Amino acid sequence: MNINEVISSTEYDFLRDDPKLRDRIALLTFGGSISYGLNTPESDIDIRGIVMPEPSDLLGCGFIKDENTAFNEHYIYGANGFEQYLDRTTDTTLYVLSKIVGLFYKCNPNTIEMLGCKPEHYAMVSEYGKILLDNRELFLSKLAYGSFAGYARGQFQRLKNAIGKDNGSNVFKSISLADSIERIQRHLEEECKHYKRECLKMFVTDLNGNKITVNGTPVDAYDVGVLFNDTISEITVNGKPISDEEVQLCFSLDIDMLPANEFSVVTNEITSCIKEFNKHLGHRNHKKDTYHLNKHAMHLLRLYFMAEDILARGEIITYREKEHELLMSIKTGEYFNAEQNTLSTEFFDMVNSMDKKLLTAYENSKLPERPDTAKVSRLLCDIHMRYLESSKT
Repeated sequence: MNINEVISSTEYDFLRDDPKLRDRIALLTFGGSISYGLNTPESDIDIRGIVMPEPSDLLGCGFIKDENTAFNEHYIYGANGFEQYLDRTTDTTLYVLSKIVGLFYKCNPNTIEMLGCKPEHYAMVSEYGKILLDNRELFLSKLAYGSFAGYARGQFQRLKNAIGKDNGSNVFKSISLADSIERIQRHLEEECKHYKRECLKMFVTDLNGNKITVNGTPVDAYDVGVLFNDTISEITVNGKPISDEEVQLCFSLDIDMLPANEFSVVTNEITSCIKEFNKHLGHRNHKKDTYHLNKHAMHLLRLYFMAEDILARGEIITYREKEHELLMSIKTGEYFNAEQNTLSTEFFDMVNSMDKKLLTAYENSKLPERPDTAKVSRLLCDIHMRYLESSKT
C-alpha cells in the first residue's frame, strides 16, 4: 500500500489545511496491521505521525489555550500546550515532538514502533523527522523489557478473560499483582536512590504464611509462567490440600534509614498499584468475536518478537516479515478451537516460551538501563533550535 496515495485523498485534506499541521508535520507513517505487514483486505488504515510545536508553546504561554482553537475536537492539550492531534474519521494521530520524545524515552510499545517502519511506509518526512529517525538508537534501553513485557502480560490476561480461561483463582491474581508491583519496583529503584528492589520481597502463601504448591510444583510470586497455565487442579501446603480462598500475596519488608520523602513515594506507588489492581478484579471483558480474539492473540506474540529485537539486537523492526507466516496463521484462526471458544495449548506454550525468552534477552542485553538523558535532551534541543530559527519571520 502506498502511503502517499492514501494521504492524497480528500478525506486527509486536514493534513494540508489545518494550521497546526500543514508545514509543521515532521513525518507520517502507517500504524496498525499495515505497518506490521499483517494486514488483510478488511484491515483499517491507521496513520501515525509527529508534528512540530507552535513556537509560542516553546517560548510563550503555551499552557494558556487559544480561545479560537481550545475547543476544537481534534486538538488535545497538556500542561505545556497543544500536544496531540486526533482525527477519528481516518484514525489518524499525530503527536507533538516533545510529547512523542517522552514516549520514545520510555520505549512505549505503541509509539516506539514509529521509528522502525519500512522506508516506503514514511511520508512527509521533514529535516526534523529525519533527525529523529537517524538517532532512533538513542531511545533504546532495557526499559523495553518492562514496557513490552508488562503490556504483553496485561494483554494476555485480557485475552484469557475474553475466552473464559481465567477462573478468578487467587493464585493467578496473586502472581499477576506481584508482577505489576515488580514492574513498579524497577521504577522506584530509579526514582529513589536509597531504595532497592530487595527491600520488598513477595510470596504466595496460605493464610498462615506457608508457601503453596500448585499442581505439584512449588509456586514463587515471581514465577509469571504460572499465568500462562490453563488450569489449577490442586493447591497444597506441606502435602495437604487447601482451598483457593486460602491463597494470598504476602510482603516481607527490609527497609533501613529510608528518607521520609522516598518512603512516601514507595508506599504511595505500591498502594496505588494494589488499589488499581483490585478495582479491576471481576471486570470481565466484553465478549469478542472470533476474528478479534485471533487478532488479539496475534498482536500479543508480535509484541514479544519486537521486544526481543530491541533487547537482543538493538533494532526496532516494526514490519514482521520473519514471523509473517506464523502471525498470520494465528490471525486466521489456526490456533483457535471454535467449539470450545479457546486458543490451543500450542499457543499458550508459545506465549510462555516467548515470555521466558524475553527475560533472558533482558538479562543478557547490552543496552543501557535507560536512555542517556543528556543525549536525548540535546537531540530535542537541537531540533527545537533549528525549528525556531527556520520559523523566524
